Amino acid sequence: MRNKKFVDLFCGVGGLTLGLSNAGFAPKIAVDIWEKAELNFKAYFPKVEFLKLDLSDNNYRDLLVSQIKKVNPVLIAGGPPCQGFSTLGKRHDEDKRNSLIDSYLDVLKRVCPLFIIIENVPGMKSMSHKSGTDYPTHIRKTLERIGYQVATLSLNSVEFGIAQTRKRVFFLGMLHGVNQTGSPPFSELALQLSSEMKTKEQKTLRDAIYDLPRLTDGEGEESLLLDGEEILNHKIFKHSELLKKRLSFVPYAGGLQDIPRKYLSRHLRKMIDGEYGSGGFVKNLYGRLVWEKPSGTVVAGIRKVTCGRFVHPEDNRLLSVRECARLQGFPDDFRLSGSITEQYTLVGNAVPPVFGYVLGEIIKKLSKLRTIHAN
Repeated sequence: MRNKKFVDLFCGVGGLTLGLSNAGFAPKIAVDIWEKAELNFKAYFPKVEFLKLDLSDNNYRDLLVSQIKKVNPVLIAGGPPCQGFSTLGKRHDEDKRNSLIDSYLDVLKRVCPLFIIIENVPGMKSMSHKSGTDYPTHIRKTLERIGYQVATLSLNSVEFGIAQTRKRVFFLGMLHGVNQTGSPPFSELALQLSSEMKTKEQKTLRDAIYDLPRLTDGEGEESLLLDGEEILNHKIFKHSELLKKRLSFVPYAGGLQDIPRKYLSRHLRKMIDGEYGSGGFVKNLYGRLVWEKPSGTVVAGIRKVTCGRFVHPEDNRLLSVRECARLQGFPDDFRLSGSITEQYTLVGNAVPPVFGYVLGEIIKKLSKLRTIHAN
């Protein structure tokens, strides 16, 4: 395919942009509303036009559509904020962030690039749209009315060479589909192509971070050398004495239940006692990772400690930002700027670049098939 220009909406730090770039696509415009995303994105992609816009605003969408049409991209990709759908947060049908999907669909309707990608969390499948259907049905039907054939792909990063279990839903759309006589349906073909890219071996935490310098709380630097190569953001924030005391009781693969009750707050004791429900998340609180398995999903609020299993396998500390970035699949030269809390948020909200790469490769194959059928 000759035209490989693309636009990334809700780009965040640039995970999707990086993955699509690795697949040979050329980023032209990126959009996000957060100034920290702008700062970090522009540092790594200085030649890409960055627009700091609120896409829920009609006037800003008019401006964006005008800019996109000048570029004439083959692809528009992006993941509207998922906090309203995430099972890790307080899910609300009326969360205003959920409406950004409709803002995104409006842009797609007005531009109609050949390919589109929409990314979100699996939790969106059970959320209701104001139209009366669930979100996946709403998205698919809207795209079909515009003229797209749509494939819904449920991808897990651990199946593509990343040492992290991270499940995401992708809607892949293509104008003027490829399923001519004798060809499989578009959705089946896209699923087949994604399956062909899965790796045979699963990477572990050891594969991803074991070589990084061993640190305790308060140690590390924003930039250090490892075998002559610069490593960025491998710095541990200063833990409180109480946190270090709690972590000292957590054995390998252990968690909150291993900490003596006298060191726990009333809130944590209530969690253990099931007063907030019997959800399985409790077993991962203050959880110590193990070398022989991949990590769970890296999230934005790691510094809160109670967001999941993110304690280093051997050291009494939380994972560093760099360790999280490696679990997401970012290269060591990808610098994250801002406070440590902001860095955790940026990397935790990012789309693993491998997803962009996989989808980019699928799009190139679909484009080739479309050209063959057209001829």
